[in-house]
Amino acid sequence: MINNRTHSNELLVGENALNSDINQSWEQDNQAWWDWYVTLADNGGMQDGGPLVELPTTPNVDLPTNDDVAGELDVPYELTEDQCLAFRKEGFIKLPAVLSPGAVARLRQELIQLLGKTFGVSPDGGSNDRFLSLEMMWLESALIRSYVLSPRIAKISADLLGVKAVRLYHDNALSKEPGCGRTPWHYDDHHFPLATNDVVTAWIPAQPIPVAMGPLAFAKPLSVFELVKDIEFNKFDTSYDKQVAEAFEANGVNVEDGPFAVGEVSFHHNLSFHTAAANRTTQSRIVLANTFYADGARVLEQPTMVSGDWQKFIPGVGPGDIAASKLNPICWPPNAERKA
Repeated sequence: MINNRTHSNELLVGENALNSDINQSWEQDNQAWWDWYVTLADNGGMQDGGPLVELPTTPNVDLPTNDDVAGELDVPYELTEDQCLAFRKEGFIKLPAVLSPGAVARLRQELIQLLGKTFGVSPDGGSNDRFLSLEMMWLESALIRSYVLSPRIAKISADLLGVKAVRLYHDNALSKEPGCGRTPWHYDDHHFPLATNDVVTAWIPAQPIPVAMGPLAFAKPLSVFELVKDIEFNKFDTSYDKQVAEAFEANGVNVEDGPFAVGEVSFHHNLSFHTAAANRTTQSRIVLANTFYADGARVLEQPTMVSGDWQKFIPGVGPGDIAASKLNPICWPPNAERKA
């Protein structure tokens, strides 16, 4: 630990701002965490200014009812063994038509309403350059609950991991506003205080994501995390992001950074390194991210500030305990806890 303050980041407060140590609790809320975290991305290669790309209007579709959405998300999505093996090798997979166009449109409509209610701004077509985040929506919105606790999504997650049962860590609405810069290179092992690698995040776009909007981009294969595991995380500046990018370039690491079609959903492992480019369009890039982990996993003995306000998601559970609070239901198989 460095005792003297040698760097600074104006968005850090208290003990988080005093030294380079990350083995401490995050001292603010999770939106403040995102406001800080995006400052760690190197945007030096971006062209300043210039008009944002005007995207065509999304075609009108018939909007399903809440019951229609719930019914769709109850139906299993059949994975092949090759898809499961590809996920375990590459660390991610992008699956087509996980959601219907109508379910995508309803998701976007509901997330815009919830984000607007929370932040008092329109998260669709605004230009405040921020990265907005909203968690635990499944407790407030019956519609979002269908997307978050979906047997369809959870079964895909369990099958990809090769485990029998998965619990919810949390949901997360992620709105990258027009003009918002890059998301830094990272893997979720830094972010989730879980003592297991059986963790997967379903990244569910609420609209198509063209390249100009900054789709999630994955370094592959999964094992490339070994190339950068010794790079020290820096909570003050962009040096970690830069060093990871330089290591990947020097080693010829392949990056999948293609667009997402309507209804396409990606699933990534907690050791999968990923990033996302800036949103250079006039529309917000809105995504629902649901994270699941294998039932029986424990909380780390020493969670770090990079996990944000993790106790909000696993209340009443301490370091070293089994991560199984009332806010972490088993999502696959359905009704598993009631049958136990």
